[in-house]
Amino acid sequence: MHIIRKRDDAFAAAVIAEQRRKGPVGVVLVQDGILADVSPSVDVYVNGEDAAARGVDTPYRRVGYEEIARFVADASSVMVW
Repeated sequence: MHIIRKRDDAFAAAVIAEQRRKGPVGVVLVQDGILADVSPSVDVYVNGEDAAARGVDTPYRRVGYEEIARFVADASSVMVW
């Protein structure tokens, strides 16, 4: 599980792409990370409150903090970028 907080993080994108080659990857976009361009080959979720606060329409599934907490609890590892 990757949680992206910044819009442009080339290192995070590279790590996610490398992990994707090995298996499924989940990404949650929060804060300014909701503006990030993420590969469609990963499971992407966006914090609905952050998207609403920034007036952003997103193609990704909107989730709340409770669901994000469940993702974190269920993940074998979590990286925050």
